[in-house]
Amino acid sequence: MGTDPDTSVTNPDGRTWDIPNLWVCDGSLFSTVGGVNPSLTIQALACRIGDRIKEMAARHEL
Repeated sequence: MGTDPDTSVTNPDGRTWDIPNLWVCDGSLFSTVGGVNPSLTIQALACRIGDRIKEMAARHEL
């Protein structure tokens, strides 16, 4: 995740730079392995990304 397409695969919303309607909502958003179980963080990111998709669909941006 990042704000620069040259240094990241997805934008901060989890949407890939190269394929506009491809969203990543799992542990592959992390650049490295953490020292603790990431399950709750993955769930929170998935919920956040789902909300973003819903908002964009309501505005007909998808």
